[in-house]
Amino acid sequence: MLKIYPEIVRRNFEEPWSAEDREEQLIRRGRYVEFNLLYDRGTIFGLKTGGNVDSILSSMPPEVKWP
Repeated sequence: MLKIYPEIVRRNFEEPWSAEDREEQLIRRGRYVEFNLLYDRGTIFGLKTGGNVDSILSSMPPEVKWP
């Protein structure tokens, strides 16, 4: 199983990256952020109990988009 990931990367490394691909990536990232802020118990707990907001949100992607 560990050998397959490098093979997948090698196979797709030269594939072109379009604006539509980037748009889809940003939307998926937005859904990830939405899930974390609305449903993830650990994130919600940290934010509600006065945790370090910078640390809690450090796992979030720097750029996202919502449809």
